[in-house]
Amino acid sequence: FRSKQWYQRRVRACSLTLVCAPHLARSYHHLFPLASFVETSANELIDDSMVCEGCDGIFTDQTHVYRCDSCNSYFCYTCDMFIHDMLHHCPGCESRPPVR
Repeated sequence: FRSKQWYQRRVRACSLTLVCAPHLARSYHHLFPLASFVETSANELIDDSMVCEGCDGIFTDQTHVYRCDSCNSYFCYTCDMFIHDMLHHCPGCESRPPVR
């Protein structure tokens, strides 16, 4: 299997480098980054959402809380950083069934 040679191929007509499907899949999150979550304070939360959806940690009055605009899930700072730096997908959005 000559994968390294394949990565280095260029189209002669336009000089673009060819990209294989696995390479494109690994770089997908760079093409469509996850939107930033909205920072709110724990004082503004309803009683039902006093727990981080990522780690089940309880929010205190001084905790900075981050909300996903798409699914309205709340996350602590640590989970927000992990979601944006490593997962590149909101777990709240991914765990909800698609709306039809």
